Amino acid sequence: MKYVRIKIESKILLFLVLSCLCPAQNIAINNKSNFPIEVKYAQKKVDIGVNQKKALNLTNEVKNISVLYKNDKKIKRNIFLFLNPQDSLNINLKQDSVKFTGDKSALHDFVYGKMENDLTLKISEYQKYYQNNDAKGFIRTSEMYLADVLKKAERLNSSPSGREDVNYKEIEKIAKDRWFFTVFVSFGSNKLTNTEKQLMLYYFEKYFKKDIATFSCNSWVDYDILRRYSLHRKLLNLKLPKYDIIEHTDEDEINQYLPPKCQEYYFRSSYDFWVHKKDLVRAEKYKKILIEKFHANF
Repeated sequence: MKYVRIKIESKILLFLVLSCLCPAQNIAINNKSNFPIEVKYAQKKVDIGVNQKKALNLTNEVKNISVLYKNDKKIKRNIFLFLNPQDSLNINLKQDSVKFTGDKSALHDFVYGKMENDLTLKISEYQKYYQNNDAKGFIRTSEMYLADVLKKAERLNSSPSGREDVNYKEIEKIAKDRWFFTVFVSFGSNKLTNTEKQLMLYYFEKYFKKDIATFSCNSWVDYDILRRYSLHRKLLNLKLPKYDIIEHTDEDEINQYLPPKCQEYYFRSSYDFWVHKKDLVRAEKYKKILIEKFHANF
């Protein structure tokens, strides 16, 4: 009996040690939308009905959960987590918004709400500089607004590691992706003007050049930006790496400077366009290419 008791106590001790080594984050999903949702994380899947709430016990390795709204539009939402070990967070989902309560709720609310609004509101200001052919004013103002957003993120993240904190670095990536969208959507014309040339060269030299050999599209914004650099590469005197064409199109001259993941977005945008137009025959053509040539999931 003494041997059995020692064995049981050893197992309990081992469990406690492993629990300390692998602390869990407590995430609760509250579905306040008008549709059931499907939540995916760490190769797991959880269905949550309307007005239902479910708890997820996540290890610290899980930094992202994916939400699919099961309505006609099949809206998808990716939510990145910026939590410390053993933090708790409630995620309240509606079809058009997400709100947080619990640990670091203010940070998550900022990233998924105010940060995007703060950046988007600057588009009209950037466009004024562009229309006035003031590239320096455009650049100076855009950099100031990015710095403001990153300063707020650092303060709300409240880590002793400051900008070296792993959560801050993830937020910085998200902020820059959204910032790039507001910057690049604020200028552009069929003809490359001198102002546009100055802007494209500035952002390329500072933000894209150092990683251009390993660049990969994680969003439509990435694809759109790299496509523009590829389109104007001769006038900008840029040296871009070349790639094999996965599937030939009328845009091979441009797509040859896009890595495979970016080429995939060309077909994804075409697929989404024809789905939106409700032309299922043409949409099916692009879906087949995406599945067979790019191993895409639907």
